[in-house]
Amino acid sequence: MNARARRLFRLVRDERGAAAAEFGLVCLVFISMLLAVIDMGRLAWTINAAKAATREGVRLAVVSPIVSTYMAGYDGLNQNIPGGGTVPDMAFRCSGASSTCTQIVGSGGTAGFDATTFAALLARMQSYDPDITAANVVITYRHVGLGKVGNPFAPDMEPLVTVSLTGMTFQSAALQVVGVTPFALPNMASTLSGESLS
Repeated sequence: MNARARRLFRLVRDERGAAAAEFGLVCLVFISMLLAVIDMGRLAWTINAAKAATREGVRLAVVSPIVSTYMAGYDGLNQNIPGGGTVPDMAFRCSGASSTCTQIVGSGGTAGFDATTFAALLARMQSYDPDITAANVVITYRHVGLGKVGNPFAPDMEPLVTVSLTGMTFQSAALQVVGVTPFALPNMASTLSGESLS
């Protein structure tokens, strides 16, 4: 056996540094698992904060002026509904993405958008999750028969108010390393009945 072959044979049998190499491989697995656990905690925190934001948003929405100015100013007496009569079914969806309210049930409403009330709701929700933008917030007012025609102190309708978050995303730190892009969170919503919508 020549000298070169003997050196190569000795190098193959040399076990110095084997523990360091094995530790490096095992350490990579443990660090990946640790990052995954941290990301799961961040994901749970993000979902919880978004849910808390919708609950706080709807609490403020049911005691604030209605964002849909048509629904807020609806006067059943001027619509030839006798005092105490039934207000027709109607619902409006107000989107922060377009700063508009769209009538989704009923007809005849020219929906306006109260930007001041919407901005107050958005600010309150952002105190729970700063990543929330106006484009993520949708407020739905659905008249369900509550209210009184000719009420001088509040709107003629006391709708169910739903505050929804849509289009929220989450970026995993562990998966970002391997090129995974942010993924969409489920839509979240909270609903309460209107209380003092004046």
